[in-house]
This record gives sequence, C-alpha cells and structure tokens, in this order.
Amino acid sequence: MTGATIERVVDPDPSVLAELGRYDAEAFGQTGLRSFDLGVVAHVGAIYLLRVDGVAAGSCQLLRMFDEPGMFWVFGFYVRPAWQGRGFGRRLLSYVAEQVRQAGGAGLRMSVSPANRAAIGLYEGFGFETLRLAADFYGPGEDRYLMEWRTSSAGRHSAGAAAGLTGPEAPGDRRAGRD
Repeated sequence: MTGATIERVVDPDPSVLAELGRYDAEAFGQTGLRSFDLGVVAHVGAIYLLRVDGVAAGSCQLLRMFDEPGMFWVFGFYVRPAWQGRGFGRRLLSYVAEQVRQAGGAGLRMSVSPANRAAIGLYEGFGFETLRLAADFYGPGEDRYLMEWRTSSAGRHSAGAAAGLTGPEAPGDRRAGRD
C-alpha cells in the first residue's frame, strides 16, 4: 500500500470539485453530493481525499453536527472500485477518526444503505454501532442505517503509523498543512 496519502481539501479549485462530484455520483448515484455542495462542505466542514500513487481513490466529507457539536456527520465516505478490498477504506477511516480526536470531537455519525454490506462490515469492524434503521432517510425507498462511532470507545483504532499513512498528511507529522 505504498504511495497512499490523505490530504484535507482546502479552498478547492472548481476542477477538483467537479472531479469529486463525479466520484460522489459514482459511489452514491442520485444521493451523491454535487460539486457546489462539495464546495460548501470544503469551506465549512472538511473533505479528506485519499490518493494512491497520485490518483484520487477515495474521499470522506464531514461537518460538525449543530445540535451535538462534539459529533461529526459523515456526508459521504467511499473508496473507488479499483481500490476497494485493499485496506484503503480502513486507512481513510482511521485518519478521519484521528482528525476528529485532534479537533476534540466525540465521534462520528453516518447513514449507510442496508444493502451496502461491505461498508457496514468496515464500519462495524472499526467500532461503529447501528443506532436504528431510518425509513425513507433520503426519500421514498431510501432507507438507511444510522451508525455511530465514539472516540471514547475506540482505543484499539489508533491512526498514524498503524494506519500505514505516508507523506506530509500522516497524523503526527508536523508538516501536515454517505452513504
């Protein structure tokens, strides 16, 4: 898994937003975020981009929750098909979890399609718990499990070197600048 880096997308160029919008649509279909939605998330929340050998391989978009400011809502989390099944999802999730810890966050919440068994397995293996099934979460027939991970119960999910990150984006490196 050499050549993998994770960076926070800050003040993104429109071409980067368009690229991420295409990948979001690839991952989530009609419920994916569009480039202008992603621009808002990049400016008021955070978008983390996983690159493998310089190619965009995955992303995570999150915002703090208004009613529970210690919690972060994951708007989208995906690894593109060519990179799935090789540990990149876990690495990205570990990195994001470390960023939440460093920001003083209490944890992550997200929705996931009941049909997305691979994602559910990743999240449960990381320590997420299913809170409930939310019927029609994204509209008629778009049911989702609501899942939560808390920093206080996640001691075995440390980031940094254990996540196999390299480059200036690795946690602890002082150079670090939806389903």
